[in-house]
Amino acid sequence: MTAMDADNTAKPNVLLVTKDGATAETVRSALSSSQHAALASVCKEVSQIDSHLSRTAARAVLVDIDPDPSRILYDLRPVVSAHVQSCFVALSSTVNEKLILEAMQAGARHFLRKQSVPAELDEVLEGLLYAGAKEGTKLGDVVSIFSSGGGCGTTTVTINLANELRLASSKRVLAIDLDDYYGTLSSYLGIAGRYGIADVLQDEQRIDKHLIETSAYSYLKDFDVLLSPASVRRNGATLVQYQNLTEALQACREVYRYTLIDAPRVEQSVAAQLAAVSKFSLVVFQLTVKDLKVARELVCFLVESGVARDRIIPVANRVRKRASLVRLEDSKRAIGLNCLYQIRSNWQRAMKALNHGQPLAQVARSSRLRRDFKDLAARIHTAAINGDGKPR
Repeated sequence: MTAMDADNTAKPNVLLVTKDGATAETVRSALSSSQHAALASVCKEVSQIDSHLSRTAARAVLVDIDPDPSRILYDLRPVVSAHVQSCFVALSSTVNEKLILEAMQAGARHFLRKQSVPAELDEVLEGLLYAGAKEGTKLGDVVSIFSSGGGCGTTTVTINLANELRLASSKRVLAIDLDDYYGTLSSYLGIAGRYGIADVLQDEQRIDKHLIETSAYSYLKDFDVLLSPASVRRNGATLVQYQNLTEALQACREVYRYTLIDAPRVEQSVAAQLAAVSKFSLVVFQLTVKDLKVARELVCFLVESGVARDRIIPVANRVRKRASLVRLEDSKRAIGLNCLYQIRSNWQRAMKALNHGQPLAQVARSSRLRRDFKDLAARIHTAAINGDGKPR
């Protein structure tokens, strides 16, 4: 065995899937001088990945999705699910938002333009293969919170669920405010900062975990906040570069155990992008006919976008025992999902938390309202650890 062979065996193996000889040669050349990975083998079809992984135990799989991206990504989905220990990277000669979204929905951890392979492949593999290993932990999870109507309480849900997940996991959490109209998350917590999510997304050349950490506001120990454009003072409107959102969220996962996104009024394309990278997507609504109609439409849209039903959690907020316009059982049937969670109505405790600018765990520790959030957080955390789908 040569010295080079010995050096390569110490590096994580990489499997390449491509029919294109030029692509194979480009990847082989890039990895020949890589400090972080070594090419183990090359196969031509997605259907051959299983057998190759059984022989090589490759930590990373590079998949050439040209010339038929939709078909290849469709075939890739069950393979990714069966090999969660491997990181999948999509390679393509063209890049657009729709293609990146499809790749993320299929389970790809990164999307790389073929022309960038010589310059960027080594760095990409370093980030994927070593980011979680450096601290001995896996990448964190994203939880998106969508709104079914104005005033249904997504900000209250985001803040309290984030804090309860922080306490349940004893790990760092991040709350991101995507409400670029009002910035209610910062108003609720009574905080202000110079930077926010729009600044992160605008700096596409260096989106990484360091940029996330330096841009986030430290609210509590292990509880950071990325403010909305509406909360950060600017001389004019800030255009949010949502096409960089997936990359930013991947960077968040390297730092935080949970990243929660308050997304009350985002466009459908952004909602699909969020749901594609989220462990769970919460749809928050009140027991009204209007909210229920919007919640059903949102759930249907997420399912049609490729989100698994067991990753969608409908949350009925501010539920009262009496005087509700719609019953809980009727809501469950209308939405079309088997599971529905409820957060009870307790105006006094909720206003106390709002007036103090703190989560319920700090100002109403023993309240029933706080217990509802604590229970939901515990179920989500358990499901995330076990990897067994929806919280039960």
